[in-house]
Amino acid sequence: MKLALPPLDLHAHIKPTIPARDLERLGAVVFAATRSLTELESTQRRRDAVTIWGLGCHPGVLTAQNEFTQERFASLLRTTAFVSEVGLDRRSKVPMETQEATFRAILTVLAGSPRIVSIHSSGACERVLDLLEQTPIQGAVLHWWRGTPAQTARAVALGCWFSVNAAGMKHAADVALIPDDRILTETDHPSGDRSAPVPRQPGAVLDVESELARLYEVSPTEMRLRLWRTLGDLVRATDVALLLPAPVQRMLSTL
Repeated sequence: MKLALPPLDLHAHIKPTIPARDLERLGAVVFAATRSLTELESTQRRRDAVTIWGLGCHPGVLTAQNEFTQERFASLLRTTAFVSEVGLDRRSKVPMETQEATFRAILTVLAGSPRIVSIHSSGACERVLDLLEQTPIQGAVLHWWRGTPAQTARAVALGCWFSVNAAGMKHAADVALIPDDRILTETDHPSGDRSAPVPRQPGAVLDVESELARLYEVSPTEMRLRLWRTLGDLVRATDVALLLPAPVQRMLSTL
C-alpha cells in the first residue's frame, strides 16, 4: 500500500448542514445517502473533500416518493457519482406499486448513465433482483443485504456488489457467501451501527473490517486494501471517477 488509505463507509445518513470540516475529522471516505431529491439538492453548493453525497428517493419516505419525477432525477444525476438510497421496502407504508414505479424509473435512467447505486431491499430481496434482471445496470450495491443463499447467488450472478454493516456481520455465515471482491463496508448510521462499538458515527467501520478480515482469513491491513480495490473496480465499472472529489480520485490512483 503506497499510503495509509482511510476507512470506507459506502452508506451513511448525514445531515446536509454539517460542516465539511467536521466530516473530514471523521478520518474516513463516506458515501452519504439522502432520502429525497430535495435533500440532495440542498447539498449542491457543498464542496466536500471526502464525502460523496448520493441522490436518493427512499422507498420508506412517502413525501420523497410523491415528489419524484424521472426528469428531475436525471437532471440531478449529472452532479453526482452516487445514487442512494433507492429500492424497495416491504414494510413501508408507501404502496408497493408506487415504490416499484419509482425504482423502475430510476433503473431506466441508470441503464444509460451508470452510477454507484446503494439499493435498499428490506423484505423485498427477490423483487429487487427481479427488477435488476429486467433492467440491468452497472454499479448495483445491495446495502444491508439479508437475502437467502439462493438470492445471494442470484445477485452475484447479476453482477451486484454488497455493503455490510455491524448489524449485518451478526450473520457471518451469510456474509461468507459473498465473494471477497464484491464486498464493501458501511455503517448505515444511525441505524445499522446501533450494535457497533463507540463512537457510533459515519465512517466508523473498523469493527466490520476486523470481522471481515477474520472471515476471509487476511490481515486487517490487507482487508482495507481489498476494500479499496473493490471500490476501484466499482468506480471503473461505472466510469464515475471524474465525478468523485479530487482527494478521493488521488486515493484511488494509488492502488
